[in-house]
Amino acid sequence: MDHLDGIRGIAILAVCAVHWIGQRLPAFEGGYIGVDLFFVLSGFIITTLLVKRVPPYGRFLRNRVRRLYPPLVGLLVGITALAWLLPDSALSPETSLRHGLVAAVQASSLWITLGGVPIDPFSMTWSLSVEWYFYLLWPLAVLRLRRMPVAHAVRLALLAAGAFYLVAAVQPAWWFYYGPLAHTSELLVGAAIAFPLAQGWTPRRRIGGRPVLVAAFTFVALWTAFGTDPYSPAYRLVALPLTVGCAVLFILSGYEARPAGPVRLLSWRPLVATGRISYSLYLWHTLPIVLLSRNWLGLPSIAVGVIGIGIALGGTALSYHLLERPFVGSRGNELSVSRGQETASSIRPPGAHRREPATVGAHSRREITRP
Repeated sequence: MDHLDGIRGIAILAVCAVHWIGQRLPAFEGGYIGVDLFFVLSGFIITTLLVKRVPPYGRFLRNRVRRLYPPLVGLLVGITALAWLLPDSALSPETSLRHGLVAAVQASSLWITLGGVPIDPFSMTWSLSVEWYFYLLWPLAVLRLRRMPVAHAVRLALLAAGAFYLVAAVQPAWWFYYGPLAHTSELLVGAAIAFPLAQGWTPRRRIGGRPVLVAAFTFVALWTAFGTDPYSPAYRLVALPLTVGCAVLFILSGYEARPAGPVRLLSWRPLVATGRISYSLYLWHTLPIVLLSRNWLGLPSIAVGVIGIGIALGGTALSYHLLERPFVGSRGNELSVSRGQETASSIRPPGAHRREPATVGAHSRREITRP
C-alpha cells in the first residue's frame, strides 16, 4: 500500500530534519515525532502480517532477522571500518566496536536508558531494539488474541497501550523517551487497528474528512518545525498522543473506499520513494554528524553539511540496493484489504468465537515489513 510508504516518508523526513538542521538552527527540534509515526505504523504492519498468516514463532523471528539485520550489519561494519581509517575524526575505534556490539544484540534502548548516555555513533538503534522487544513477545499474544472476537482484541490492545503509557508517563524524561514502555504503547495502538483491517473490515464512513486530515498534516508539519524536544512535558503530554492519533488517521484513511483528497499526498511518488528507503536512511543519516563533528577537514560549515548529507545518502543507496532490497520478498496480499465490504468474521458480536481468521483476496503487493 503506497500510503503506508508515504507515512514512512513523512516520518523519516521529520527525523532527518531534527538531526540535519535542528542541531544547527533553533528549529525542527520537534522532528523526533517522526519516530512516533514509525512505531504506530510498525505495530500495524507487524500485527497485520501475524493475523493474516501466523508463522511458527521461530520462523517469524528468522524472517525478522533476515529482513532487518543485513543493513544493520552493514552499518556496524562500515562505521567500525571508518573509525579505524579516520583516526582524526570523532569516531573512536574502541568505542565504535563496543557500542556496535550493544547495537548488534538489540540492547541499545536499555543501555541508553540505564546508562544515561548515548551510544554514538549507533544511538539511532535504540528504536530498533524497542521493536525487537515487541517482536519477541507480541507474536505469542497474537496467537491468543486472534481467536477472540475482533472487538475484544482491539479493546485489550488499547487497554494495554494505555497502561504502558501511564506507567511511562511518571518516569524521568530520559527514561520516557528511550525506554521501551511509552513506545510499546504506540506499537500496541497500531496493532489495535490492524485486527479489524486484517480481517476485511474497511471504513464505510469518512474517518475524519478533509478538515480533520488537513489539521493532522498541519500539526505534524508545525510540530516538526517549531515543537519542543522529546524531553519536555509538552512532548510527553501533547505531542506524543496527538502524533499517535495522526498516525491512526493516516493509516485508516488510506483504506477508505474513496480516500479524502489530503490522503493522496501520502501516495505522492517522491514521498513513497523516500519511505521505501527509510530504513537504510534511518540507519545512515546520523553518520555524517558524528564523522564530521570535529570538522577535521577545515572546511566551511555549509560545505561540511553538504559533504555529510552526501555521505549519508551514499550509504543509504548502497545499503538499500545491496543489503536491504535483496531480502525483501513478495508476500502477496497481507497489507491489502477488500475495499467497500466486510467479511463475516470482520466484526463479531460478543461471544462469537472463531478458530481461524478469514483472509480476504486482494491485489498482490510488495511486502512492507519495516516501518
